[in-house]
Amino acid sequence: MKGLRVAGNAVLYLVIYAAIVMLVNQALYNWVGNPGLKNWIEGNSGIVLIVSNIIVLAVYIPLMRWQKITLKDLGFVYTRRRSLLLSAGTGVWLGLFIATFTRLPWIKATFPAISDLVAFVAGGSLIIFVLGNLLLGSLLEEWLFRGMLFHTLSLRLSVLWTVLIQAVLFGMVFMNVTVGTFAAMGAIVYGAVRAGSRSLWGSLAAHVCSTGTLYVVLQWTGDWHSGMLGLLALISGLGIAVHVLLLRGSGGRVEKEQTVSYSITS
Repeated sequence: MKGLRVAGNAVLYLVIYAAIVMLVNQALYNWVGNPGLKNWIEGNSGIVLIVSNIIVLAVYIPLMRWQKITLKDLGFVYTRRRSLLLSAGTGVWLGLFIATFTRLPWIKATFPAISDLVAFVAGGSLIIFVLGNLLLGSLLEEWLFRGMLFHTLSLRLSVLWTVLIQAVLFGMVFMNVTVGTFAAMGAIVYGAVRAGSRSLWGSLAAHVCSTGTLYVVLQWTGDWHSGMLGLLALISGLGIAVHVLLLRGSGGRVEKEQTVSYSITS
């Protein structure tokens, strides 16, 4: 019975998110009649994320209260400085990997949908990017997938399965096998950071740093040759792996310290 409730809640969260995003997308692209405003929206697609994410959060907050889910349950808990720095470092490496890997000629030619996704994330004016993708986009995605879904799934599953399933669910949102698979790989990294840091602050820091690094690097990689791009993709991939492993060890020490502290105070 509890397993069905967990599955039902996971589906509910995703349906709310997908329905609001599709409705806002439909409204902004098809219901706006002013030609000037319509052209501005098409050139700043991140406005869809700004509007939809605000609405989604406005729905999630009372839903959480009704289900008695606290901010602590989501992972908004104290995080050690070392864990937070390792989380941010993981995000920087991930942003560098995405920027360089998706600019490789073979990837652009074989998987254009992935390159289009990256261009969408880093597209539009700077203010729209900062508000839509860097801040609200990162917050909403972490709140839903590494917060509400991570908490819900972990009630019945191990940490490994929780990380994997939340990543698969994130990939399914894109309704495209190629794009969804690539997005799910990034979600695995964020999930590993969430598990390793034992805090949503950790995965949020990683997400913000990843998106920010992606935006900055894409401004400079236009003339880089494939050899340089491949080398940086390899180095950044190794950087992600090292940081996640270090973060896992750091998180384990935090848990031991909390256990000892609890034992002493009780």
